[in-house]
Amino acid sequence: MQAPDRAVLDSSAIAAIFFKEVASSRALKSAAGCDPITLDLAIAEVGNVAWKRVSFSGENEGTALEALRDCMVFISTTCALLKSSDLMEEAFGIAVQEKVSFYDSLFLAAAEQESVPLLTLDKKLYDKVKESRDVRLV
Repeated sequence: MQAPDRAVLDSSAIAAIFFKEVASSRALKSAAGCDPITLDLAIAEVGNVAWKRVSFSGENEGTALEALRDCMVFISTTCALLKSSDLMEEAFGIAVQEKVSFYDSLFLAAAEQESVPLLTLDKKLYDKVKESRDVRLV
């Protein structure tokens, strides 16, 4: 499958770029191959990833903070940043229709608004909406 020119990256894809995990190289390749778009919500969700890594996985606090800083620079300088509040009604409709979380539906709504695919590492989300939405598993 050819990489899209533009795509919405959800928080799982962005976090994998900056926090070492099995899918990190795939996430980095996907992001490097497109003009990335994300939501302001990604800032809070990636911050939560950093907190979990320190609190539950024993990652060094300084290392996690540095990765979080790099993530914030990526979101604010590389990604086109959309406001979650602008997508509230569309996202709510998607959440109800697809029976997915409102958080996830915000990223789906962003992808639909921009007419681009959503790139995610969330296999559960992917499996749930792959037949009805343009979502790609990284």
